[in-house]
This record gives sequence, C-alpha cells and structure tokens, in this order.
Amino acid sequence: MMLPNFLCIGAPKSGTTSLYDLLKQHKDVFLPSFKEPHFFDSDESWNKGVEWYLSSYYAKANNQCIGDFTPTYLSNSSAPGRIKKVLGNQVKFVVILRNPVDRAYSHYLHTLRDQHENLSFTEALEEEAQRLRNFRQENNHIALIRFAYLEQGMYSEQLERYFKFFDRERFYITTFDDFVSKQEQVVKEICVFLGLQEQEGMQYLLQSNKSSKARSVALKNVIKKPSLIKKVAKWLVPSFSYRQKIRNLIQALNNKSITKKPLSEINRKSYYQRYFKQEIQSLEDLLSINLKHWKHD
Repeated sequence: MMLPNFLCIGAPKSGTTSLYDLLKQHKDVFLPSFKEPHFFDSDESWNKGVEWYLSSYYAKANNQCIGDFTPTYLSNSSAPGRIKKVLGNQVKFVVILRNPVDRAYSHYLHTLRDQHENLSFTEALEEEAQRLRNFRQENNHIALIRFAYLEQGMYSEQLERYFKFFDRERFYITTFDDFVSKQEQVVKEICVFLGLQEQEGMQYLLQSNKSSKARSVALKNVIKKPSLIKKVAKWLVPSFSYRQKIRNLIQALNNKSITKKPLSEINRKSYYQRYFKQEIQSLEDLLSINLKHWKHD
C-alpha cells in the first residue's frame, strides 16, 4: 500500500470539497471515496496506526498523486508533526484560505443546520473560548472541530506551525476568492504543483457542498447520533470504508439546497474589527500577499 504524497489541509468551508471533486476526475490522482480520513488530527484514529489508515483508505492506491483531503489538519497542533513522521518532509500541501469572517459564519450555519448549535452567531463567538476549554478538558475531538468558528480562521499561527516542519516551497496557497473567480486557472496551477499532466476533457468549473438543509431531520439524527440502527448496520456492514460510503450517499440524498442569509455589512465590519483585524495583517506579513479585500478599516 502506498502513502499519500499530498494533502489538502484546509481551510474548512473554503471550497475543498469542490477541489476534491475536480481532482478526482484526473486519471493520475487517487483520492479515497470518503473525503476526510481525519487520521492526523484525531487521537482515536492516530492510535489505530498507519496500517489501519492505509488499509481503510488507500488499499487500492497506485497512482502518481495520492491525496488526503482533511481541512481540519490546518488548525490541529498535532497534525504537522504526525504528518512529517509518517509522510516525510517531501509531502506537498494545498491550502485554500477564506476570509475568516465568512468562513466562521459558513461554519456556524453548518453547525446550526445539523442541530448542534442553539446560540446566535454573535453569542457563539463570545462563548467560543470557554466552550473550547471545556471540550479540551473532556477530550471531545468532534466538538472541538464543530464549534471552533474563530479558532479555525487563525491561519497565520496555523501555517507557522507547518513552516517549522516543512519548507515553504512544499505549499500551494491560494484564497477562496481566487478559487471561485479563477477556478480553472487555480486548478491548473495545482495540477502543475502536483506534477500532473493536463488531462483532455477534464472539467474545471464545479461547485460542490452547496448550502443545504435536511429533508428529514429524523433521518439526519439517525445518521449523526448513536442508535440501535447504527449498531445493527455496523454488524451487517463490517467494512469501515463501505459504511462511510453508504452514510455519505444517504446524507447527500437527504439534503436539499437552500439560500443562506448573508451577514450585514455592519456585522461583517464588527466581527472583523473585534476578532480578525490583527490576524489578517499577520497573514499578509507571513505570506507577503495583499488581503485588502478582506478588510473593513
């Protein structure tokens, strides 16, 4: 079995599912059918060992480029060291960064849609630090990911952690704005970065994981929460990867597209000033890029 040689590490809610679907078209790319293995950022999965990781996700891999798309690797402090230990220092990284205000709001709407959130967006941001402290004490990995609206947008600190382990040249970093407005160009640049030849007939324009809500809340709860039905399913379908495929299919069929309510400009400016002004400046300095379109000064 072959190890991944590139990872898309984030950021969450920044177009990584669209990129995953686009690269899956390429004949020289192997991606697991389940998008997010969460091997390097989950203690539970990490403790199962590399052989479990490979047999669960990469048993059929034999392509030039083998990838792992787990956007929460970017914000996880353990992931960089674990990645270097398993994959070495020649692995490549693809990173898409979204305006952290928009990313946080999209993340909040996702959690709200899944019925895990009962606070307003403003309240959730105010309560985040205490919430995350509690979840860390409980070692609740899923909740730490689910409610980290602000934390997962602190890109400069996260990238600096990776740059301590890997050379800057190992990273292709772009913004969500460019990925949306220049998708074909960005995807072609990523293919060049990964050493892929241009493939005739490849579709370069795609939007996946659109805003949605469940057609049946009851069915969504069966999928998400522990239940007798899930225990029986686990017994009937012992293969971990097949269970994930079935869950993804049911979830996709149960979702319907919606139009999300945008943030007002007043609120966008307020959140920027309160939470992300210094972060965006730090990111500009770290990457030597211009992010004036993210600012509200």
